[in-house]
Amino acid sequence: MRFSAVLVAFVLAMAVGLTALLGFLDWLFTDEPITGGDIATDLVEMLVLSSAMVASVFLVGRLRDLEAQTSDLQAEISAATDAGREWRRQSEHLLRGLSEAVTAQFADWGLTDAEADIAAMILKGASLREIAQTRRTSEATIRQQAQSIYQKSGLANRSQLAAYFLEDLFDVAAGRNALSQMPTSAH
Repeated sequence: MRFSAVLVAFVLAMAVGLTALLGFLDWLFTDEPITGGDIATDLVEMLVLSSAMVASVFLVGRLRDLEAQTSDLQAEISAATDAGREWRRQSEHLLRGLSEAVTAQFADWGLTDAEADIAAMILKGASLREIAQTRRTSEATIRQQAQSIYQKSGLANRSQLAAYFLEDLFDVAAGRNALSQMPTSAH
């Protein structure tokens, strides 16, 4: 946050004005003489008070900005969540079919249930450490099981495993052609 010369001048003017007012009230209602130390103390107090008031105004303004940004972000998250739910609803039969195809392929490769679970987590992008934590076993055990998965599948690594299943899913040109041939109400 940058403080401009106008703001500094405003704080100083407010502090000097309040100090003068306090000095006048002291003179008016007390019989004690006013010393330079009294004036200096009053000036410092008023500078602190004025600065705190101005800072409070800026903080309240910043808080309102943050609340508005938070509200906007919540609306965006809600819209994205709704869009995701709608996409999943529309794609449910495709996802179910894909899941069945992946499960069938795991069976064709001869993966054990544990290996199939690990292969599925690898496909979802989980690290070996995350898989080990989820399965409550050592990372070394998961690494050995992953090697077994790659050996049984004839693939070299997690990238090839993912590509095996995803390669044909991302034929964007074919997807566009299929969409353009669908009736307008189905889009």
